[in-house]
Amino acid sequence: MKYLITITILFFLITAAVFAASADVVYAEGDASIKDTAGGEFEVSIGDEVRTGDTVTTGWDGFVEMDRNGVILKINSDTVFTLMEREEGNEKTDVFSVALGSIKFRYDKLTGKEPKIQTVSCVAGVRGTEFTVFSGVDGSTLIVVDKGRVEVEAEGETVELNPEEGVEVQPGAPPGEKFKKQRDQVDYKKWNEDKIDKMLKNPVDSIINLQKRMNYYIENVAEYYGLFSEYREKLDAESAKANEIAEKQGKEAGTKYYKEVAKPIAGKTGSLGLNVRYFSLAALSMRRFVAGRIYLSIKSAYITDLGNSIFIEFLENYYNLLANFEESIVTHLVEADI
Repeated sequence: MKYLITITILFFLITAAVFAASADVVYAEGDASIKDTAGGEFEVSIGDEVRTGDTVTTGWDGFVEMDRNGVILKINSDTVFTLMEREEGNEKTDVFSVALGSIKFRYDKLTGKEPKIQTVSCVAGVRGTEFTVFSGVDGSTLIVVDKGRVEVEAEGETVELNPEEGVEVQPGAPPGEKFKKQRDQVDYKKWNEDKIDKMLKNPVDSIINLQKRMNYYIENVAEYYGLFSEYREKLDAESAKANEIAEKQGKEAGTKYYKEVAKPIAGKTGSLGLNVRYFSLAALSMRRFVAGRIYLSIKSAYITDLGNSIFIEFLENYYNLLANFEESIVTHLVEADI
């Protein structure tokens, strides 16, 4: 009986990953690859299935189009996209993560349970049918709506975008002022180049802003892991009690107790574990695709002047970000993530 209950608990803890929705690749060209949850990496091909936890990366000439239950994603060149999942309001929610680059989203229909959009600097709730998300090298985000509405939230503040409106969000800051923008008039390449110029002029500010966002991820990981540990202890205790009842009163009584008492706790434990992983992977993505690239750009700019006080201050803050990441996030990752 103990063996059966142990397997049942394990099942509920991994159900989210096994039965999560996937997206189908309907078109691909140029340099584009998929890294799966087992750590394997392969070239994208038409007909591939992108599952929760998988990351799609496009190179300078890459382009991938995917269909996720009527949601069309056009992943442009030099973009990093991950299909994620988290628990929110006692329901599992798909999350489209855009760590770097640009993706155009088109929703053929709205169901009221649309996936959230996540970037390094914000989260967007979808109420519209067509919009584009730009994620810059410094962690900034630009969202422009063509049709419908999109709610953009960062640092506890929310902005609602209507058709032909856009907003920019800096890492660690609330959304900026809305602006009017005609369809397809955003030049992502120029916008990104402007971010690079600004980053090179103010490298210390750039890394400090990124640290604020890392702190947000760390705080959420700590909160959800604390709750996860609490529920896991409850689950262990109630499972042990179910085993005890089974031994004294029979298998049927033990199974009944487990289903009525331990099973709901197992579900909640799994949901909390899902959120720990969600925020841990978000932190990893930011550290790998944004912080790492910022470091390389700044080091290249100061390669002949490594003793410059600005560069030294930048390094101090960068290493502080890495130390916080190592201390608070790495223990929640698995080897395949790295």
